[in-house]
Amino acid sequence: MAYAWMRVPARSRTSIVIFTLCLFVYTLLLLVFPRYKGSPTTRGDEPHYLIITESVIRDGDLDLENNYELEQYASYFEQDIMMLHVTRDNVSTHPMFLSLLVLPGFRLLGYKGAALTMILLTCGAAALTFATADRFASRKVAGGVTLFGFLSYPLLFYSRSIYPETAAIFLLALGTWSCWRLKESGQPTFAFLGGLSAGMVVLFHPKYIAISIALFVLFLIVTPGRTRRLLGWWLLPAALSLALLLLLTGITYGPNLLKGLTASGGSKFQGGFWGTNSVWGIPGLFLDRAWGLLIFAPLYLLSPIGLALQNNRLEWERWWAFFPLCIGLHALFLGTFQSWNGGAAPVQRYLVPLVPLLLICVAVFIDRCASRVAHGAAAAFALLQIIVSIWAFRFMVGTYGMENTDNIFFVHFLGEGAVKRFLMFVFPLYHPGSPGAVLLTVAWILLYAAAIYAARRYYLSHGGGRVSPIVDIRPFRRLAS
Repeated sequence: MAYAWMRVPARSRTSIVIFTLCLFVYTLLLLVFPRYKGSPTTRGDEPHYLIITESVIRDGDLDLENNYELEQYASYFEQDIMMLHVTRDNVSTHPMFLSLLVLPGFRLLGYKGAALTMILLTCGAAALTFATADRFASRKVAGGVTLFGFLSYPLLFYSRSIYPETAAIFLLALGTWSCWRLKESGQPTFAFLGGLSAGMVVLFHPKYIAISIALFVLFLIVTPGRTRRLLGWWLLPAALSLALLLLLTGITYGPNLLKGLTASGGSKFQGGFWGTNSVWGIPGLFLDRAWGLLIFAPLYLLSPIGLALQNNRLEWERWWAFFPLCIGLHALFLGTFQSWNGGAAPVQRYLVPLVPLLLICVAVFIDRCASRVAHGAAAAFALLQIIVSIWAFRFMVGTYGMENTDNIFFVHFLGEGAVKRFLMFVFPLYHPGSPGAVLLTVAWILLYAAAIYAARRYYLSHGGGRVSPIVDIRPFRRLAS
């Protein structure tokens, strides 16, 4: 057995180890912490996705009226549901494919079976994220950053969540990895996987259309001169996924497909994507002190800097342009979403699918900017993220992006001390927006510009960016390993 294991390529062995470690940790936490302190077993939209599963299993239909009335959600949501997420016809306002995905596990093991389904997807995302990052950073850095990201806030808490975001983590990781493998090999299998990822991410929720578009652009980037031969392989699964989305939407909403595709879950504005918080959510997804990602997961502050540390122009044009395109389009779309706070879920829910891309950029930063200052900053941010992850077990509801709230998480643990006041000062509040928030946003942009300039200058002065654009691009040097 040891001989067979050693015959597996080193990158694949490490991917398997990462998958196994994540599976062990996630499953252990599911058993040890079936409920986080102060919250029910499920939260936010999770019971509403599972009530669809209940209805299919128990009644064989999608009419949820009796399922809510009988409180069939009681075993995994230990509170009364005050707002039914249904239309006038008593069908769910949520896309049903996620509910169908977890159905086999739910039927066998109840909520834990559904959660294990999502855990397997998250573990797969971790393995694929490493397999991509390993092509651009050293194996130790790629593996360490991947494990840290998937075992800390927010992915640690989304690993078992019955949310389309959890499935989207896996699909974006799969789409990114498959397109790189397509670039390496030209095999149609990877074109098929890329199209499957782009199609299914919208099948889980139409709000991921920006990710789907970005994955198609990535396919075009990695197939210059071979597009016609491989386009059919990419389009086939994407088209089938789209057809299934329309079919499922038609089953629940009838001929009013547009209403079904733009349904908005449990929002107080049920029935549409856009609303009162338009525009402010674009920077707010990242920087808002109550609803933004970066104050809770500061290691990802390094992602834009890592994105700028490419070896040469060819490497950027052939691959890395996908990263700002995907992140930017997704933020532009969901930043104008009427409830960009994400509701009763750890913030920032809508950026969770992008974490594989952010982790790859962090790995590149740590690997290519090896100064003491850079590594010290990475260590400090990682320590803060560990602290937030530990605190989240004790005060999960403090991480929720609830409407009309400021940050209560850090106030709970830090009181009104200097650290709390500093965080509240440097991270703006975008709900509502204000001139002060605009000034802080400009300050953040200038700070990033200076940091990117300094990091790239260090990188270039220490041998970076000097490789041949033909024979010595780093990722291709390491294909054999």
